[in-house]
Amino acid sequence: MNRNVSKYPFLLVFLILAISCSNTEQSITFGDGDDVIVTLNIENNENIEEIEFFSEVDFQSISKAEIASFKSFIYGFDNKGEGTFKICIYKLNDTICRESYVEQGYTPELIFKNDSLIFINYGIGPY
Repeated sequence: MNRNVSKYPFLLVFLILAISCSNTEQSITFGDGDDVIVTLNIENNENIEEIEFFSEVDFQSISKAEIASFKSFIYGFDNKGEGTFKICIYKLNDTICRESYVEQGYTPELIFKNDSLIFINYGIGPY
């Protein structure tokens, strides 16, 4: 039996694993706190120029390059009592924003789908 032929299945498996593991980083975490953790999942990042996250004590901006590299954005900020946060998605011809009430311990999760910011979990703590 030709030894080179028997190596092909292993080479194929290695290539498949290398390709599938090339972009294992699906999310990025940022922000200056951990009282409230907001997760934004992007279904389709086409035409998104920038994403901004606002809280009463912090502001974070996500560049087009970062948007192209990740599907999920996790924003943590300090919030000792009641407060709000806001997310704005800037597209080529549109701006979509969503603002919501939060308290310490909340972990809201949103998805950007069909040009809408939709809550999929309000993440209200175990109270």
